[in-house]
Amino acid sequence: MATISRHHAAAATRGLVAKGFDSDSLYRRVGINPKLLDIPHARVGEHQMTQLIQLIWDTLEDEFMGFTATPCKSGAFSFMTHAIRQCSNLREALRMGTRFYNLFTEDIRTDLRAEGDEASITIRFSQPELDPDHFYLEFWMVIWHRLASWITGVRIPLLYTRLSYNEPGHATELNYLFPGLRHFGQERNQLVFPAEFLQLPLVRSKSDVDQFLIHSPFDLLTIPGDDKSLRHHITHLITGSQALPLEFPGIADLAGRLNISPQTLHRRLQQEGTSYQRIKDNIRRDLALTKLVRDKLPVNEVSALVGFSEPRSFTRAFRHWTGLSPREYCRFV
Repeated sequence: MATISRHHAAAATRGLVAKGFDSDSLYRRVGINPKLLDIPHARVGEHQMTQLIQLIWDTLEDEFMGFTATPCKSGAFSFMTHAIRQCSNLREALRMGTRFYNLFTEDIRTDLRAEGDEASITIRFSQPELDPDHFYLEFWMVIWHRLASWITGVRIPLLYTRLSYNEPGHATELNYLFPGLRHFGQERNQLVFPAEFLQLPLVRSKSDVDQFLIHSPFDLLTIPGDDKSLRHHITHLITGSQALPLEFPGIADLAGRLNISPQTLHRRLQQEGTSYQRIKDNIRRDLALTKLVRDKLPVNEVSALVGFSEPRSFTRAFRHWTGLSPREYCRFV
């Protein structure tokens, strides 16, 4: 079970609140205690986030979620996705998809360009002040990257991402939204990837698209395709068997399993913007939240399942992850 930062769960409702709606009632309908979102390091489940976005779409009848001057009628994304499925390759699909939105809205301009070895998707909001937390900008950029990956069945690597705002407090979360290098305070918002991927054929059938849209935006919260990152490989080594309690190999043992030196392991993870400790923390945190919140297991049992030898160490780590002890956290859910 992956989790989403409380920043994005809270920011998702800003457009709705600006139009006079109550966000707390929506949070409760998807099983999120509104008080949880006041906790700096709190997280919500990806299914809860999916349901929240769907509720905002339905409540406002606006696929742009209240973050633009003019709403986007329900069904636009569905129409566009079905239309681009019939294209011959990713270049044609992205050109058609971006042109579709540019024809009917002036609120968001989305452009595909290819120069030399690099391709880019550039995004401009005509009234960025309507999206003060940059939530919908980030979401719109994620949509195009994830959609391109999903419709080709290939994880499209990002060479770098340009963002027009200064580095935010939730910058760590952007490691997962936009893998690769990120540059803040830029003139434009831009996703840059190898141009060779524009030649990829599209692999999704009509029934695939139908299912994708039924569950949307769930499949947009993760990057489909073959994830070749070292972080993903390590995560799979640890969690792939689904055996509990979790067992974490030492750094030398892990490097040996990967057929690289510990120094190379450290350097490559650093290049991916992470570390072995951060990977372990994320695995433990997400599993602990699942067992505590969804399965309602006692703290002592969860402590053992996520690989701690005694509950005191688990409680100390959990407080570092969330700002609260496990029992305090559970009072909010």
